[in-house]
Amino acid sequence: MTMPLPPLDLIALALFVLLWLGYGPAQRWFGASTINARLHRVRVLWMHSMMRRDNRIADSSLIGHVVHSASFFASTSLIAIGALLGVLTGLDRLQTALEGLGLGADRHVLAARVLLPLLVLVHGLFKLTWALRQLNYTVALMGAIPVEVPPEGLRAELAERLGAVLTSALATFNDGIRSYYFALAAVLWLAGPWALAAGGAALFALLVFRQLGSGIAAEFAAAVRLVEAAHAPSIADAGGDKRAP
Repeated sequence: MTMPLPPLDLIALALFVLLWLGYGPAQRWFGASTINARLHRVRVLWMHSMMRRDNRIADSSLIGHVVHSASFFASTSLIAIGALLGVLTGLDRLQTALEGLGLGADRHVLAARVLLPLLVLVHGLFKLTWALRQLNYTVALMGAIPVEVPPEGLRAELAERLGAVLTSALATFNDGIRSYYFALAAVLWLAGPWALAAGGAALFALLVFRQLGSGIAAEFAAAVRLVEAAHAPSIADAGGDKRAP
């Protein structure tokens, strides 16, 4: 029985899938030191501020911007998926072009190499549409907050819950955005298994560096500490039912 893919391609594919699907769990393993982990605290503080404001138009606008972004990327994913489906129907032309570049492969191997970025984008599309649903839940919860500032204890718990729902929505949105990165890395498989493995590893390292070692990561951590310090008096104030001026 012949293998569906050459051994080297199978190894590169397994490594890529591990890096692609393992980035999210790996990010959680890094703990609170990543930008995305610190953003949860920022969102909770945002909900604290939102409940103390008379005018919440700015908060609605910020959420609306994210909703529009998720809708745009979901629509773009559909276009990219359609384009890759078109490539699958014209593998003969693609195979001829790649052979001209010295990158020829058997037809079933070539089909697998086109299917990989397609599957990554489909996965990302489901993430983006799920993020849209969660953002709608967030909007509904924010709209249900009464005009009067809730009592201190209730306000703190509401902020935590609202922040958790918003964090879940935006984490799912980030997963959908990352599908574009990994789909581009998956296209490198057309150049061979070594290109796929190297592209996936380089992308994983870049994403980790952005979260932990980049200049913005350090600046963001310092900014979060200052924001927390600025909120400390209002959060600790037992008379938190008074509106901020």
